[in-house]
Amino acid sequence: MKRTIKVTIADFQQIAENLNNPGELALYEAANGHIYEAEIEHDGYAVVDLPDGQYIELAPAEYQIMILDWQMAGEMDGLTLETKSDPADDKALLYRAVDAAGNEVRPPQSLPKELVKLLGDVWFAKRKGGLSE
Repeated sequence: MKRTIKVTIADFQQIAENLNNPGELALYEAANGHIYEAEIEHDGYAVVDLPDGQYIELAPAEYQIMILDWQMAGEMDGLTLETKSDPADDKALLYRAVDAAGNEVRPPQSLPKELVKLLGDVWFAKRKGGLSE
């Protein structure tokens, strides 16, 4: 599945150790900090096609999925909740509430992606049976 990602490699040492051609490291270094469309594999690795028929493969910790424009996340109290990636923090999402006319009613709040995932897991996880406490 194609997704918009931002390359966020913090440490190039492991990448350098796994490459057969030392010149390939320059591709990863040049891509770092940039946004691309990437194919996300079933194992979470992202494949980014680069110009000139080249590509890089990124581990899940080496990229962040990005939402560049406001997207509807749901409705609450007669307002529409919208979200997008926080441009100031690659690991956070902005949330805001807008009315039916699209006017911002509640200003954007930044939440860490990890917190959003944990809350989703707690609230919407399917229990495996047994009794809940």
